[in-house]
Amino acid sequence: MNKEYRMLISNEQFLTRAAIMSGGRVEYLFVSRQDTGACVANIYKGRIERIVTGLNAAFVNIGESRNGFLPFGKDEPLYRMPEPEEAGSKQPQTTRRTGEELIVQAVRPGTSEKGMKLTTKVSIPGRYIILIPDSSLRTLSKKITDRKERERLLNIANKRIFDNTGFIIRTAAEGKNEGYIIRELKILLSIWSKAKRHARMKKAPSLVWKEEPVYINAVRDYVTSDFKQIIVDDERTYREVKRYVNLFLPEMRGKVLLHKERIPLFLKHGLEKEIENFLAKKVSLPSGGSLIIEEGETLNAIDVNSGSSDKSGIRETILNANLEAAEEIPRQIRARNLSGLIVVDFIDMKHQRERRKVFKTLSDNLEIDKAQTKILSISKLGIVEMSREKTDFKLSDLLLEKCERCKGTGYVKNVFFSALKLRNEVLSRIAKNPGRKFTVESSSNIYEFINGNKLLSEMLKKHRIRLREVHAFRESEFKIID
Repeated sequence: MNKEYRMLISNEQFLTRAAIMSGGRVEYLFVSRQDTGACVANIYKGRIERIVTGLNAAFVNIGESRNGFLPFGKDEPLYRMPEPEEAGSKQPQTTRRTGEELIVQAVRPGTSEKGMKLTTKVSIPGRYIILIPDSSLRTLSKKITDRKERERLLNIANKRIFDNTGFIIRTAAEGKNEGYIIRELKILLSIWSKAKRHARMKKAPSLVWKEEPVYINAVRDYVTSDFKQIIVDDERTYREVKRYVNLFLPEMRGKVLLHKERIPLFLKHGLEKEIENFLAKKVSLPSGGSLIIEEGETLNAIDVNSGSSDKSGIRETILNANLEAAEEIPRQIRARNLSGLIVVDFIDMKHQRERRKVFKTLSDNLEIDKAQTKILSISKLGIVEMSREKTDFKLSDLLLEKCERCKGTGYVKNVFFSALKLRNEVLSRIAKNPGRKFTVESSSNIYEFINGNKLLSEMLKKHRIRLREVHAFRESEFKIID
């Protein structure tokens, strides 16, 4: 990262969001909803409920609403808890049978129709190092190229990690003081030790280690010395972030700030409008062109349109629109967290040199994405095919829901998004007119949600705002009346 960045963290309890901004624009967006339950990277003690030979996989009960899906293969050894008489054995058992208990980790979120994808290859990530229990892999990030630095970091880890435990030293460890790396190593080893102890003590299915909250993960994986500030709007979250920074990010000490203003943090910095744009089907480009983004579960299509332009000729207009699209598309993919196959249809370009220029711009802007991506070269018709790994829920999965009125062909804003929007408009009005009384009329589902949420209901009570249910309103509708 060569630009100057800042991270904004908003914790509304029912919805937690972290955004990385640069130059007034959102570059990354991380969202977590309280009711989604299971998190990617959680470690479970599970029990095999069913083995499907044709799929070479098993369905594992991990205590969530759906059984997890565990594929078998050469690179996926089946790890189960040793029986008491096998306690001295260091080798994991490889017999596969129904009722078997094993330690698994979630690597991909579930959907309404599928459970989470699981693995027996457990890994515990830190800022400087990823610990890999029951593995012989010991390596470093390829981005650390200095030979002496590679030897120094390997020496630090090898001296303190024993038995059959592997690790990957991350790029962030380069040049870092040995004390910070050792401190993190001790924490990671302690986490695995506790997870194993919980697995021995608890009955399957059960959670044995819970992944850190989304905002700690965002700080851990993305914050560098290029960051100017981390601004947090919740006191408890602020203390957690500050503690993490003090432990592992000395360069950020004094740069973690608590937002105390009446106007909500994301609203003040214009993020609410940007987030709405990330949910829209049409995205405008600076010169008048646009992107049309069609999201699917495993296939996403992005169409580039030229629109109007002040450029002198059609060729220059097309190239300019395509270059703007090539810069914007990777940002949209990251913020929306699109995954699976992504097909981009650029405006047709006749000259190979222009196609190469557009493809290079797209590739360069995809490089900062931490999710694994694969991209094929641009075709003569301007088509680019790419794939992106699924790391978590899409933004639309968290903030939109299928519209019953159109039988699933479209979407409406769900109650979480609507309640958040209502809260922001109420607080903005209070900030402009302190002490003024007004009434909020809302649909039945928003009314019930607010009354059932302590944070929101107490906010209305505190400012003596009356909430009135209107049965005729649509699901996401509300109105503020003076």
